[in-house]
Amino acid sequence: MGDKTKYDDLQQTQQQPQCPEGCCQGDEILCISIPCPITIVLLGLELQLELPCIRLTSPDNLTPTQAQQILASLTNLLGNLVTNTTSE
Repeated sequence: MGDKTKYDDLQQTQQQPQCPEGCCQGDEILCISIPCPITIVLLGLELQLELPCIRLTSPDNLTPTQAQQILASLTNLLGNLVTNTTSE
């Protein structure tokens, strides 16, 4: 009976799809990588979301002022997203 459990665990492990490696390198302004689909529920509908890579980079070095402006904008955006999702 113990062998059947080990076999079942092995079979379940083999059936799980392998996710590709993420695309983020660490030098981006913002990088979002969800290489394997995740399940989300939107308006009661179960949906699969997959974002292989979204990158925000700059061809030039950012000044400290530009970096602060981007950080403030992202902080505001993320704060609004959290507020909207938790208030509903």
